Formats: sequence, C-alpha cells, structure tokens
Amino acid sequence: MMYNQKGFTFLEILVALSIMALGFLAMTQMQYLSLRQKQQAEAGTVATNMIQYISERDMEEVKRTHFLNSIAFVEAQAGRLDPESAAEPHLQHCQSGNSDRICDACPCDPLAAVTPDPTVNVDENGNNVPEISCAVLDIHDLEPETVTFNKTKSACEGAGGDNLIMIKRVLVDTDNSTTPPLTTLTVTYGAKTKKQFAETDFDDLDSKHTLATQSMIFSAHNEDWSQFIPGWNSVRIPHVP
Repeated sequence: MMYNQKGFTFLEILVALSIMALGFLAMTQMQYLSLRQKQQAEAGTVATNMIQYISERDMEEVKRTHFLNSIAFVEAQAGRLDPESAAEPHLQHCQSGNSDRICDACPCDPLAAVTPDPTVNVDENGNNVPEISCAVLDIHDLEPETVTFNKTKSACEGAGGDNLIMIKRVLVDTDNSTTPPLTTLTVTYGAKTKKQFAETDFDDLDSKHTLATQSMIFSAHNEDWSQFIPGWNSVRIPHVP
C-alpha cells in the first residue's frame, strides 16, 4: 500500500535558514547602529559640557581681569593708590615681580584671557586670519583653570586615555569707524576625538569633523585712565554679558 508522505525538502530548509539568518543579521545591524548612535550622542553631550566649561572659564577671566583693573582705577581716583610702589596692593595683579600677577604689564588686557595676542592678524595678502590653538581635555578629571591652549598641533598629539582635543579659533577685528574704535572677538570652540584630530586640519571645525562646536562674539574698546594712573593711557574695556 502506498501512502502520500509530505515533509520539508533539504532545499526548503536551506531557504528557511537563509531567511532567518538575514533577519538576525538585520537585527544585529540595527542594534549596532543604535548602540553607535547612543555612544555618539553621549560623546557629543560630554563635548558640549566641556566646551561650556572652557568658554565660561575664559569669560570669567575676562571679567576678573577687568574688575581688578577697575579697582585700581577707583582707588587711584580716591587718592589711595601709589603707582610707584612695588608693594601697592591694588596693582598686585599686574606689577612685575609679583608672584600672583595675571599679566606681564599694567594695565592687564582682559582679552588676553581668551587669546594671548588680541590684535588683528593678517596674512601676506592682507586677509584677516584667525589664531588657532588646541588643548587636551581629560574627560574624567577636568579642571578648567588648568587647561592650557597651544598654538601648534603637535602639542596636542599623542594624547592618551579617553581625552578629547579642544580647538579654539579666535578672529580679531577692529572697527575704526567708531569713537573709540571697537575691537570684536569671534571665538569658536570645537571638541574632537583623538581620531578626528589626527585626520583633520588644525583649523577644521566643520560639524562633520567635531563632536560639538560653540561660538560667541563680544567686543571691547580702549579708554585713557592716565589722568589718575600714569601710563594707563590705553585700557581695554570689554563688553561681555
């Protein structure tokens, strides 16, 4: 007696296994992409926070320097300041020979807290070019007050661990049509991974090549305070929030 027996052929089993394998592969890729996007989002958040810390540090230093200059000016107006005395307490922030000074000569330039040479920089063609510097940031032990920026890319290469590299681009412009002339600083901060830093140009802050970027613009003008403090005929007054 003959019976009709039905079952799966070897080919059908192979086809079913292939379909299941493709499904598992697609699921694995989706999980990988999801994990990668999560890691990138977390890295972007860390980078944004670090940029915020450093930019706020720079602005606080600008304000602090101007505040110390202003205290000296007020004391001089009141006749309580001796500019010739090396022990003058209200000039300790700028007098040479004082260990706690924050600049090389009186009065301090508040803009130097953002860029060491806050003057217009032009190339051989007369084009205004920015000053570029970099700093290595330890994401596990960030102390903004100890972060130092360097003007050469090599100074930030070879960073170890989970460190990020921060790029600071400062463009200085002067408007001589105003009285007094107005100096404007356009400052852009960008955080990169070590790989991004190694594979891109020193001044490249394109969003595709950074974890995060942030820009700010502020200005300053000069005033003559030499009536009360001899030699203070060009004091920088910053306009910051």
